Amino acid sequence: MREIKKYVRYYIPIRKAWTDQSPERPRNVTINFHYEGKRTISNTGIKIAPCDWDKSRQRVKLTVKRSTEINRYLDLLEEKINDIYFGGKAKDILVDTHYILKELRKDKNKERTSFFEEWDRYIEIQKSRLRNSSIISIRTSYKHFKKFIKGERIDFNDIKPELMANYAKYLLGIGLVNNTIHNNIKRLKTFMNYARNMGLHDNIKYKQFNIPEKVGRIRFLEWDEVKLLMDYKPETELEQKVLDNFLFGCLTAMRFSDYHALEKDAIVKIKFDDSDEVYYAAHVRHVKTDNITVVPLLPEAMAIIERNQNSKSKFALPRLYGQKINRLMKDIGKKVGLTGKLPIDIFKGDKRETIYKEKWELLTTHLGRRTFISIAATKGIPINIVAAIAGQNPKTTMKHYAGVVDRERFVRIVNDMKFSTTQ
Repeated sequence: MREIKKYVRYYIPIRKAWTDQSPERPRNVTINFHYEGKRTISNTGIKIAPCDWDKSRQRVKLTVKRSTEINRYLDLLEEKINDIYFGGKAKDILVDTHYILKELRKDKNKERTSFFEEWDRYIEIQKSRLRNSSIISIRTSYKHFKKFIKGERIDFNDIKPELMANYAKYLLGIGLVNNTIHNNIKRLKTFMNYARNMGLHDNIKYKQFNIPEKVGRIRFLEWDEVKLLMDYKPETELEQKVLDNFLFGCLTAMRFSDYHALEKDAIVKIKFDDSDEVYYAAHVRHVKTDNITVVPLLPEAMAIIERNQNSKSKFALPRLYGQKINRLMKDIGKKVGLTGKLPIDIFKGDKRETIYKEKWELLTTHLGRRTFISIAATKGIPINIVAAIAGQNPKTTMKHYAGVVDRERFVRIVNDMKFSTTQ
């Protein structure tokens, strides 16, 4: 195996004559290939803001969105240009700038021949940074789009509003609801953004099409219903483990993926200088966003932690599959009497259908998370604090839970505005 000398350098050129020297403005990343006292300079097709560029590593900073795939592309480009140089030398070809650029363009044109090969490659890259469930969703969108195309040849420049409108109509025709169609369109756009960032196309027309997301009614448990579950005496050890997981979500707003991975060492004591009271919190790195949050633990949540403290596992809670928790929680909910019909809106195209289900039928780990956010919002806790605990963007929280917040105001108005029936 040959040892490759470092011939390649990446940098972002800055010119003194440029009027806009802002470090936040995206600039072209340039590749500089030095060999035999000569050099070949070419544009990589990638634009990065100087403030997001690590000069010492000559790569995008790891904190930047999509840094993994961009840096992987730069690695591959470096490897490719070295292969062109050494391959030419091995064949006794005159290797100069013209030859190197010609071979680079030839290879790039070859790579652009298959839209779906690029999408496949994109999915492989994402496996190193996304959860398996997210990869499955991307792969599902890939399959839907491939069936829609029906084997016809397609290029990046073909992804235009007209084609995407037909794709949305196709997804509606196979029975998908509006929000699922919205998510499929969003994944296609994310791939197109990635490919454009990689210099594979310069099409921006696809950005003009969108299927708006429909914000449905938020379903959650009231605090007295949470108490019903807390007071329930489990009939088996498995039921206790299921309850511990579900209730922990209700008491912390943590996603299942986060409390499923929560370790005992992540639980810490907190004391403030002006108080003798001891509080507890969990240091959580969110699986979905990779952000770190300090989640305050209510006494009821700590009771669940303490119940499982003596287990040999390093994890704070019993480890169960989400599907098992969701299935058994429905049985427990039925036993404790979580009845009452709840409306569920289903949007298909311009039509809305409302169906009704018993509350116990809707018990899932995600409903537990919604329960904490909803109860906290109705108790008047500022939405930015609720969002921080839940690891959400405050705008997202407000958009989805605005109706829940307004519910408390509605009750207050009705009570305050009552008129006496007696004169």
